[in-house]
Amino acid sequence: MAYSQKAVNDFHRRRYYQIVANVPIEYKETIKAAAAERGVSVSRLVCDLLGRELGLDLALDGVFPGAKKTEEP
Repeated sequence: MAYSQKAVNDFHRRRYYQIVANVPIEYKETIKAAAAERGVSVSRLVCDLLGRELGLDLALDGVFPGAKKTEEP
């Protein structure tokens, strides 16, 4: 089922807190390269780093990349 862009925008507005970070322009390529090296977007990189630093579960699948998955008995 297709959703309108307005519906998608409304969903995101209700469900997510949007963060805008201003960093010096000379770090742009360094940040993009760090994200690319990990195979993620800059947004995903920021969420992963914040999640690790603050102990929050910001990973979309509930598991941080590289984290050990616990097996259920």
